[in-house]
Amino acid sequence: MVDPNLFRLTKKDKEHYRKLIEKIDLKVMPSIMKMLGPKLERMLSSNLSEIELRLVQNISVLVGILQTYPNLTESIQKRILFSISYFCDEDDEIPDIIPGLGYLDDAKVAEWIIESISDEMPELSLA
Repeated sequence: MVDPNLFRLTKKDKEHYRKLIEKIDLKVMPSIMKMLGPKLERMLSSNLSEIELRLVQNISVLVGILQTYPNLTESIQKRILFSISYFCDEDDEIPDIIPGLGYLDDAKVAEWIIESISDEMPELSLA
């Protein structure tokens, strides 16, 4: 079992990712979402580690947020799209093909994005 603390996002990483997030054009959302299905299918066709399972759950949460709240701020939408596109990129900081380690960075990015948007999310109405 791989220790999820083997990889951490540094301040430098986050600053670099923030710059990339700012450059995201929301018009690419359909193409990013189109890449997500095949990526998830490949992952789900094998036994998932705890880290990979948590990553899939977090990506599902982010997709659910996009679908549930169509009027999210541009900033939140960009951060969510960044996380999804990072997940879909096979050759990111830690290439996904490295057994046991390849999804550590993806998991940390998804967790960071969820944390970063949690205080900005609209209140749920039960009415």
